[in-house]
Amino acid sequence: MIGQTDSLYSEILEETRNIWVHVPDQAPGAIYGETTYPVLYLLDGPGHFHAVTGLLHNLGQNAIVPKMVVVGIPNTDRTRDLTPTHVDVMFGDSSFVRTSGGGDKFLEFMEKELIPYVEEKYPVTGYRTFVGHSFGGLAAVHALFSSPELFNNYVAIDPSLWWDDWILVKKADADLEGNELEGKALYIGVANTMEEGMEIDRVKEDTARSSDHIRSILAFIEKLEDRQDSSLEFGWEYYEDDDHGSVPLITEYDALRFLFPWYRLKGLNDFFAEDAADDPEKLLMVLEEHYKQVSEKFGYEVPPSEPDVNSLGYNFMTVNKPAMAKAMFELNIKNYPESANVYDSMGDFYLDQE
Repeated sequence: MIGQTDSLYSEILEETRNIWVHVPDQAPGAIYGETTYPVLYLLDGPGHFHAVTGLLHNLGQNAIVPKMVVVGIPNTDRTRDLTPTHVDVMFGDSSFVRTSGGGDKFLEFMEKELIPYVEEKYPVTGYRTFVGHSFGGLAAVHALFSSPELFNNYVAIDPSLWWDDWILVKKADADLEGNELEGKALYIGVANTMEEGMEIDRVKEDTARSSDHIRSILAFIEKLEDRQDSSLEFGWEYYEDDDHGSVPLITEYDALRFLFPWYRLKGLNDFFAEDAADDPEKLLMVLEEHYKQVSEKFGYEVPPSEPDVNSLGYNFMTVNKPAMAKAMFELNIKNYPESANVYDSMGDFYLDQE
């Protein structure tokens, strides 16, 4: 099952808001177990929900990034919710921006209503990632500087930083100075929105309205890179072969890899080498150190994953390393004594040794 729909009434926005929710490894109608997950809040939910849940399924199954609950947020009034300031006219049209400037109220809805609702009803932790594209990317940058405590990670996909005469770009220095951003991360994906014949090394000097979008993003990136004293963990990429519409998928993939480089457990292949000596104590130490680091990053204790450790045990059985396999099954019994599966696996191990 990819996900389920849900809704809540917002007193702040004075309307019912729908959400799409994906819970990893969740069978239809199943009751949530004790496992909890980090959570990713995704703007323009219907447009990006399937891509992000698919990426997380693939990367999560391979333990490259953590499995996450995804909360997709469909729009009601996109311009209202995702713009930080009100403008009267945009491109000669007042109807397009009539309701603009509700970004702070939308973030208040997320902080006081949506996030508490999700944390009460779904198996999530307090570790949160916020992802937005275009106006959604603008909202993500605005959230980073106006409400940095709400999320741990921010992903701005080709953000509309041209909004209101580059207001967030112009405020960037003061926002970087005035906010405590230790432990926060921002990733920006930049699409190729330049006119034919223009190059990225020349576009910064361009003055045409057609390049306003990419120039505003590049100017913002330059400000972030110039601030060596900022504690913000920052990364970005220019995608020459992608336009504004195609850039979200590749950015989402790269952003997840950028945000969680510390999650993947490395160095296990050495233990499976044919000439490698069995050393269960060393393997247990590697696992302990890795999950200690993961726990420090998340801000709460994360034990070694039951299915991952179980898989290691069976893999060691396959290559005839019984001492290593037994150590893995014993570790799972220690960490998950209420799980029937860990005892079943240990039973398989003893049967294999007969």
